[in-house]
Amino acid sequence: MKRLIIWGMLIIGAASLALMGFQCSSAEMTSAKLYEQRKEYQNAEDQLLKELSKNPKNEEAWYMLGRMRYELKKLKEAKDAFDEAEKLGLKFKKEAQLAKLKIWGDLYNRGVEEINNAKEPSDFDKAIETFTMASYVMPESLMNQQSLGFAYYRKGDYQSAIEPLTVAFEQGKSETALKILVGIYMMAADRAKSAFTEANRDAIELKKNLDLVREKIKAADVKYYIGQPTSTKQETKGKGKNAIVVKEEWMYAPYNLVIVIEGDLVSSVKYTSPFVPKIDSSKIFEARAEYTKAIDVLKKGSVMFPDDPEISENLMNAFIGSERNVEARALLDERVRKYPDSKYDQYNLGVFLLKDEKFEGAVKAFKEVLRIDPEFSSATYNLAATYVNWGVAEQARLKKEGKDDDKSYQAKYKEAIPHLEKVTIEKPNDVQILELLGQVYANLGEAEKAKAAYDKADAIRQGKN
Repeated sequence: MKRLIIWGMLIIGAASLALMGFQCSSAEMTSAKLYEQRKEYQNAEDQLLKELSKNPKNEEAWYMLGRMRYELKKLKEAKDAFDEAEKLGLKFKKEAQLAKLKIWGDLYNRGVEEINNAKEPSDFDKAIETFTMASYVMPESLMNQQSLGFAYYRKGDYQSAIEPLTVAFEQGKSETALKILVGIYMMAADRAKSAFTEANRDAIELKKNLDLVREKIKAADVKYYIGQPTSTKQETKGKGKNAIVVKEEWMYAPYNLVIVIEGDLVSSVKYTSPFVPKIDSSKIFEARAEYTKAIDVLKKGSVMFPDDPEISENLMNAFIGSERNVEARALLDERVRKYPDSKYDQYNLGVFLLKDEKFEGAVKAFKEVLRIDPEFSSATYNLAATYVNWGVAEQARLKKEGKDDDKSYQAKYKEAIPHLEKVTIEKPNDVQILELLGQVYANLGEAEKAKAAYDKADAIRQGKN
């Protein structure tokens, strides 16, 4: 008897479970399904919301609500409904995930098409809105972050592009995102530098011209560079009509500058008190900050993509732009070994060596540039300048050693001449180049050629050329 009771209880229990599993849907669910069959999606949504207000843990209702909202193009709300269905259990988890993936795929493809069809900056707003929604649907998609950043970039909204591109680069190791991001920072740095130059153009030009005023230049050049003196004093020899001016003092009061002229050359340049043109450097600091941002990205990129020459080249340019010359030089040496046929690397190496007065190395670097590109005019000029500076240094060394009769330094001046002559052909009205050429000729004792160069420079100054 006891055994029969136990079996009876099991039968009753199983029957009870069966009834629970096959209970009828609620009126709201039934109505929602009928409306779905008729494609009356708004009415179906309304019924499902009523059902969920009474039974918020109905997985099927949440999943179905997501489908209805997808049909109604309420994509954000559809994603939220699928999330709820996924959280409540396993029954609709896979279906909800696939549905969200479909929403994201539709949005991503639409966004790509909107970018491709955009013609004006404002046209990219559609793509931005689409990719923003796609990011909401699938925030873990790094491909979507890159595309969102690219849409902002193409619109010209660079500040908004930075965050999604940074995510795509740092988390997705995207080389494309890296290069766009670096481009944004470098462009901002270049804009700041241009703004600095524009705001301080006159002061920069004045400083450059004041730096050109030095001993042994022609008196006429002083007026060409910084204008007429504010006052003058003369020292004469003899009296009356026979008096000869042997010395003049030219005062430039705004610059606290006194220049002594003897004959037609400057014999002394003296500042009675320091003078520094007023230059607003705020934009330079802004530029350096942007270069630093680029450097931070490029350093990470160099680790991810060690064999990409564009990344290391941009890193070197950013170092130079931010005046971090020690780091630039170290990277440049590495690049010259790795890319010996890069004319820009060889040129930059030559500039560094010239600044360090390592003339032999500079000559080698500039010659290498001209081997690669014979028409690289800046390399031609700097090669000439290297030989001239080398000659000056050798002349000073020999004088210091008491070897005044040793003219071996002239060999360097002779090497400079063909390159200077080539530059004068490319820049026939450049007074400074003509003056330098005249000085080289004069040091070599070629008086007629020196005079011709000086006369041409004078003619250009007077507007006669």
